Amino acid sequence: MAEHIDKASVLREMSTSYAALKAILTSLDKAQYFTEGVIPGWSIKDILAHISSWHHRLLKYLEAAVQDEEPAISGPDNLEGVDALNAQFYIENKSLPLDEVLTDFRTTYQHILSIVQAMPEDNLLNPHRFSWSQGEPLWKSIAGDTYEHYQEHILQIQQWLAATQLA
Repeated sequence: MAEHIDKASVLREMSTSYAALKAILTSLDKAQYFTEGVIPGWSIKDILAHISSWHHRLLKYLEAAVQDEEPAISGPDNLEGVDALNAQFYIENKSLPLDEVLTDFRTTYQHILSIVQAMPEDNLLNPHRFSWSQGEPLWKSIAGDTYEHYQEHILQIQQWLAATQLA
């Protein structure tokens, strides 16, 4: 992301990365959504459900910020906590139908986008705006659960698609 962080750059990064992920998804056939191995044991459907789960967590933070309240959730504080949450999300979402996963992915993204668009820039950039943010500006959580997260999984999907097309 650009050196200068402002609301417009956060929104631009969100939009660009979301569009890139959507472009890959539209190129897939239905079977590719269900084929495991994009990351060990996970399909593209699993990855999208995983992203949506992180979207839901982010929405709790954003909704708390809008209400100027402390979020009802916290953490994770370390890699083990992230891994445990990811495993929990996988179990919770594994049996969801593809249409439901795709709808949840789109609607949670749109909800995040709407909140960020309406949020005062100071709420996004000021690391001390929310006492519960532990000195981190809110935009970093947004980046981690949207465009940085999309970019991580876009790369994995691209690598998997390239490897499966060679096979």
